[in-house]
Amino acid sequence: MGIVIPFPTRQVMDDELAIQLWELVMAGQIGTPEYRRLDAEISRRKAMAAPRREASGSRPWR
Repeated sequence: MGIVIPFPTRQVMDDELAIQLWELVMAGQIGTPEYRRLDAEISRRKAMAAPRREASGSRPWR
């Protein structure tokens, strides 16, 4: 049997959201409902990730 490596679906999804947001920016659609929805989702995910980073320790070298 082979070794199974988990696919980083969360990271791919985050990258895809950022790409979609950038495409809206490049198309001049800043402020549209779709832009606001993507921006809010990215902000929500960043806010959820921040407490996990703080809990793991802000200074990993100590």
